[in-house]
Amino acid sequence: MQGWVGVKAFFATPWGRATLIVGGILALVAAFFYLTVLGAIPTLLLFGLAAPILLGQKRIRDLAIGGLVILLVAAPLASAVYTNQIRMPSSPADSPAVLPFGNGGSVLQNAQVNPFTGPADSPFRFTASVYPQYVPKGLGSPLWINLFVSTCPGATSNGSKACGAGTYPFFLGNQTLPANASTVQSIAFNETLPGNNIWWWQMAAVERNLTAPHNLTYIFLDPGNGYGTVQGPVTGDFLGTLGVVLPAIYLSIFIYVGVVFYIALLVYWFFKSREARRKQLELVRKDQFSGAALTSRASEMPPEKGATPAAPRREERSCPNCNAVVYENEPTCWKCGASLPPTSKSGAVSGPN
Repeated sequence: MQGWVGVKAFFATPWGRATLIVGGILALVAAFFYLTVLGAIPTLLLFGLAAPILLGQKRIRDLAIGGLVILLVAAPLASAVYTNQIRMPSSPADSPAVLPFGNGGSVLQNAQVNPFTGPADSPFRFTASVYPQYVPKGLGSPLWINLFVSTCPGATSNGSKACGAGTYPFFLGNQTLPANASTVQSIAFNETLPGNNIWWWQMAAVERNLTAPHNLTYIFLDPGNGYGTVQGPVTGDFLGTLGVVLPAIYLSIFIYVGVVFYIALLVYWFFKSREARRKQLELVRKDQFSGAALTSRASEMPPEKGATPAAPRREERSCPNCNAVVYENEPTCWKCGASLPPTSKSGAVSGPN
């Protein structure tokens, strides 16, 4: 017990409070990086609210300020970590190797971009190998290869509703293949990409169905990252990429993590205020009970020798004109000014005989 008291005493000091805030920052950054936003929410509730309360930090103002500091500092740190991850090259991608888009192997293989990072407005080379022998039955040999490059993950046109149609740069490449090609074909696209941006790209081998109505089939790369598109390249230096990432991270942390934290803090404040009001009411009742008991005991005790006797209680009556409460023997009513009849010694109002 003494050890726990000592721990709480330490966290009541400025150094202890700073330790709690630093721990909350590191925990939030790790959760955001490894567990995404959904994991960051319970992490902040645990390290920014539950742990400080358990360790004696129960002032609403201190908890609110501590949570705000954690959010403000964690966002740029998480952005720096995320920026470093984004600038790491993606693995080469292939198209599916099984039906309906592959027949024992991938039609598109070893698709990649070089360099992965580079200055804005510099050329980037997108390459892949095409294997006609793995085209599924019922499809002709690949006719052409399309390249889609944009800042919108998964976009294959400039009209994606997910990113806002026409609000992002988009580049479309097309390279025709030899007719009825049966050997491996190497393809390459050169694109100059502007600005400090994080790009996404996709390739598709286009075949025509051999049966009517002879429509086209697109065989896309499958990078296996959940986006359905390959990440990269990244244009600009580290600070330029950080400037792209930071607003999005701040928005995610404050809207999702911060809002939930302060809602939980409001709930804690509500219950704490209700408990304080209940304790205050109990103290008032105890004071009233103690005062009544003292008054009762005082009335039962004989007056002290030499003590001044209490003034006699004045009787009250009603004004016959306006019914206001007045004392006996008052000549006029304090409210309406009417003359009051005198009272008898018994307290009754004396009237005319």
